[in-house]
Amino acid sequence: AAPPPAAAAPAVAAPAAGAPAHAGQPAHAGQPTLREYTLAEVGKHCSRGDAWIVVDERVYDVSRFIDAHPGGVGPILNLAGKDCTDVFANYHAARVYDRMLPAYLIGTMAAGEIVVAPHVADFRRIRQELLRRGLFETDSRFYLKMLAWHCTLWLCAMYLSLGCDSCGAHMLGAALMGVFWQQLAGIGHDLGHSGVTHSFRRDHLVGSLLSAFMGLSVGWWKSDHNTHHVVCNAVEHDPNIQHMPMLAITDKVFRRPRFWDTYHRKWVGMDDAAHWLVSHQHLF
Repeated sequence: AAPPPAAAAPAVAAPAAGAPAHAGQPAHAGQPTLREYTLAEVGKHCSRGDAWIVVDERVYDVSRFIDAHPGGVGPILNLAGKDCTDVFANYHAARVYDRMLPAYLIGTMAAGEIVVAPHVADFRRIRQELLRRGLFETDSRFYLKMLAWHCTLWLCAMYLSLGCDSCGAHMLGAALMGVFWQQLAGIGHDLGHSGVTHSFRRDHLVGSLLSAFMGLSVGWWKSDHNTHHVVCNAVEHDPNIQHMPMLAITDKVFRRPRFWDTYHRKWVGMDDAAHWLVSHQHLF
């Protein structure tokens, strides 16, 4: 059976806090007049081969870029045909607005199509205040302390595992190694979000090396985790909460016989096996 059409997202809004000064402004003098679109027209372009997005009341056709998107295919697929002004502002530096977006510009939104919801306006004010305070900037001293902490954990784990003979030392070494892996995942998370040096290339390189060391794919993680942030806790779209048939983390999965998992592109339902597993999930 074919998947159901994607549900339309509520209209978000005009220029996001912290976006470049040109955001939401009409085309520059000398440029051809851009066509105006409605949300209904943009909403028709919501597939992998035909993906339009709205950023600051400008319409972009990113169809040819979707497979090259550094953040993975998932985030664009979930926002295709919609206004993603605030999501875009949260994830992209000003240089992306200036150097990359113009190549995909095809039009603007018709007057009155984008409405700023009150909670979105509040969010933008908070974000602007956080930017003003510099709270998104990295304190390198924190990561130097984390580096020392990780080295201590790893060296202690290796010494106890390889330099000692007792079973107790080996067990303690194994426990410390487990803590080391768990703590390293947190640093990998920050690198995956380009939150350490704020340079995509540097953080991606270091993150890729750490991910390989941990036996993971940074490309898979980015697609999975960025999709999670874009559609957080949406049962049909968020891969981080889709654990059926082993585990149900919300009663929403029981409200329908089955639902279409847009990330893994499959139907998920409550068959007899799933009913039994979920009923005993507290034992797992």
